[in-house]
Amino acid sequence: MKTIQATEHGAAEVLKLIETEIPQPKPGQALVKIHYAGVNFIDVAMRRGWYPNPPVPTPFIPGPEGAGEVIAIGEGVTEVKVGDRVSFMQEEEAGLDRAYAEYIPIAAWKLIPLPDDISFETAAAMTAQGLTTHYMMNDFVRLEPGKTVLVHAAAGGMGLNLVQWAKYLGAFVIGTASSEHKAQRALALGASEIINYTQENFVERVKKLTNGKGADLIIDGVGKTTLPGDFEAVATRGHIVTYGIAGGMPDNINPFDLLYRSRTLHGADLFDYIANREERIMRANAVWQAIREEWLKPQISQIFPLEDAIAAHQLIEDRNNMGKILLKI
Repeated sequence: MKTIQATEHGAAEVLKLIETEIPQPKPGQALVKIHYAGVNFIDVAMRRGWYPNPPVPTPFIPGPEGAGEVIAIGEGVTEVKVGDRVSFMQEEEAGLDRAYAEYIPIAAWKLIPLPDDISFETAAAMTAQGLTTHYMMNDFVRLEPGKTVLVHAAAGGMGLNLVQWAKYLGAFVIGTASSEHKAQRALALGASEIINYTQENFVERVKKLTNGKGADLIIDGVGKTTLPGDFEAVATRGHIVTYGIAGGMPDNINPFDLLYRSRTLHGADLFDYIANREERIMRANAVWQAIREEWLKPQISQIFPLEDAIAAHQLIEDRNNMGKILLKI
């Protein structure tokens, strides 16, 4: 089968197209023929050796997210059967197979059933980001009319989903973006205000937009360049959720600084919020229903063939992308 492997840690050029044998499912596993794989910034972080800590040893196949069809099952599998349409998320741990490949053997309990009206393309675009959006919108602050949420990188793949969901819940949604083009995209999907952080101080603007109160919830996947300002832009008794390092690793934080104005900083890793099959399916079903009701619209920016994984990574790294990037297998 064809796979993309990171042959060493480094720039996108370390990704190589490799031919390997089709794997067979072990007990408890299902073999999935992948139709689409999602491309996420976490793939870049793994390729560069930034995440996890310690890094995954090379060579490895990137890509925790994909969608496809079960074509074989191992001994003892009861969760799925041959022919089932599924999507999945796979941990970043060493020794696990991932989605930049034609086939993946994966623990059957991790597979999420796909309703007939959810395409493989949509599922690959919305499993990681949809499930992440669900817990961020439901597990930290009760978002409702009168609450304010600040979404950094609001025109990115995650940001556009967060903006739509927060709008649906009735919150006042402030986003940050680096260009007018990106700002218009986020505004079109429901942001109340967009701050161009290349031209103005986002802390000052958030304070002005909230009459000095600050945001009740800040969702930050950028890291180093935004997190220090988050502590000033968040409201008293407000919550900051950090889930990514697209802008670099943040500096160390003194936890006693959080005592001032009773602020809370949450570290958020998706796998801790989909720790069992029931939770995965619950969150996924909420995402599929939101898509079905059309208030959550998947934002797919570009689809590359598997062989062009380097170009897909370069696009996500240049930070001009809006929406989700996929690999078609």
